[in-house]
Order: sequence, then C-alpha cells, then structure tokens
Amino acid sequence: MQPTASQRIVVMGVGNVLLSDEGVGVRVLRELRARYDFPANVRLVDGGVLGLSLTGTFMDADQVIVIDAVRGGDEPGTIYRFAWEAKPEHVQYKDSLHQIDLMETMALLPLVGDPPSVLVVGVEYEDIDNWGLTLTPKVERAVPHLVELVVQELAALGVAAQKLETPREVGNVFGGPGTDS
Repeated sequence: MQPTASQRIVVMGVGNVLLSDEGVGVRVLRELRARYDFPANVRLVDGGVLGLSLTGTFMDADQVIVIDAVRGGDEPGTIYRFAWEAKPEHVQYKDSLHQIDLMETMALLPLVGDPPSVLVVGVEYEDIDNWGLTLTPKVERAVPHLVELVVQELAALGVAAQKLETPREVGNVFGGPGTDS
C-alpha cells in the first residue's frame, strides 16, 4: 500500500503488564505517548490482552503496527520487524494467551472484510511466565530502540511524528498517574 496522509494508521501495543516482559508492547506505547505528538490519522491503542475484541480496531485501519514481545530464539532484547503475513518461521507466536488470541484475531480478519497491512515490531523476551511489574534489564534497554523503530516505520508511511522537547506526563500502564513501579 502506498503511504498517504489520509491513511488510517493504528499503532498498537499488546501484552500483559503483570507478567514482566509480556507487557513490553504496552510500555513502548506509553513512551510514544509521552515523547511524541502524532497527526490525526494515527491512533495509539493499548491493546493489552483484548484479543478478538480488537477485530474492529484492526478493521478500521489501513495499516497497523503491533508492538509486542515475541519468541524468535535469539538473545533477550533482540529486536524483530516483520510483516504479519510474512512472519519468519522461527518466530513463535503462541507462548502466551494474548498471543494465541492475537493469532486468532489475525486469522479472523480476512473473513470479516479487507484486512489492513500489519507490521510487527517486537523484542525477544526473557521472562513472560512470572508475575512482575517491571521489564527484565535486557528488554528494558530495548524500549528506546523499539520507540525509534516505530517512529521510523511511521516516517516510511509518510507520517511525521513530532518529538516533544519535554516528555509529557502520561498515566502509568495501570491507568493511574506516575511511574509503573
């Protein structure tokens, strides 16, 4: 699809913020909200673990950038970028319940209508099995790189994200004020 200024773009962070690295997509989305302004045709969506409930959000977009924790077999903190339909075979997307829901949602989209193009920007996780409100250090260090990669992907779509001189205060990943921990 050719980039246009009227293209409806959704940047969606997904994951469970209660399971350490599983919440990286939501945390990256929070950083994007704090550090950038976006044009009206770009919508930032906290997809959490909503799975099939996100079908309408996907179908209302021309392009979706999903930010998530993935298993590719590389060192934790390794960053991945791939089109959903061209997902590399070594990348596994069934290690958590929300990822199974995301796979089901993606499989359902063509049955509902003309699905959007979906790009995944992900990071190799270290821990998604244990309760924890913080990311592991290797995944935490990847967050600024993921933010920059999303901004670059938007630029490739013809969208100029406006970097703020001073980050704005945004609610934590639980919806309240302040930090996540």
